[in-house]
Amino acid sequence: MDDIKRIVIPVDRTEDAKDAVEKGAFLADAFKVEATMITVNDTHQFMSSVVIEDRLKKEAMAFLDEFKEIAKKYNVDIKSELITGNPADEIIKYSQKGDIIVMAHHEQRKGIDKFMEKSVSQEVVKKAPCSVLVVK
Repeated sequence: MDDIKRIVIPVDRTEDAKDAVEKGAFLADAFKVEATMITVNDTHQFMSSVVIEDRLKKEAMAFLDEFKEIAKKYNVDIKSELITGNPADEIIKYSQKGDIIVMAHHEQRKGIDKFMEKSVSQEVVKKAPCSVLVVK
């Protein structure tokens, strides 16, 4: 496991993401590597208001700070970054060879919504340049 350099933990505001942070922090401590949480703001393409965009950024930073507390249980000083774009694409772009992505899988909707919505975790697993651990 000497080739692991970083744990990347993509998060959103869900309880499932908290589980991913916990597992990611555990692995970062076990492998003695750095860990970085990222959250991707995908609303930018729909927003034209700077005020709303700033509010969303502050909210994202607040939940990232909350999630950092989870990592402290494992003595991991986790970094965090806010990125703008399509979640799957940005997670894939951010990750490098030598990383492990630890992310939550959210249950998909049923019916027609299931066909309209791609799973971010499925997309990342298919295209990531590194290993992906999907937390259920």
